[in-house]
This record gives sequence, structure tokens and C-alpha cells, in this order.
Amino acid sequence: MIPGEIIPAEGTLTLNADSKAITLMVANTGDRPVQVGSHYHFAESNPALE
Repeated sequence: MIPGEIIPAEGTLTLNADSKAITLMVANTGDRPVQVGSHYHFAESNPALE
């Protein structure tokens, strides 16, 4: 095993099959670039995003 290696199980895994996908238009009003990861609720990620 290699540190950090992920060994998935055999077969297919479906995530969020019953969830609805949406598209958001977002403007960064801050003075620096912003990255948003999946570990935060989008509304709480950065107050400079509108």
C-alpha cells in the first residue's frame, strides 16, 4: 500500500442518485481569487461571493 492510496471496491457506486443538479451564477466581489471546496456549505464559503 502507498500512503494516501485509495483502493475502491469492485463494481459501480452511484452517489446522490436522487439529488437534483442545479447551476449557479456566482460573482466574486472580493479583491482576491476564491476557491470553494465541497467541504463547506456554499452560502458559508466566502462573504465576497454573491
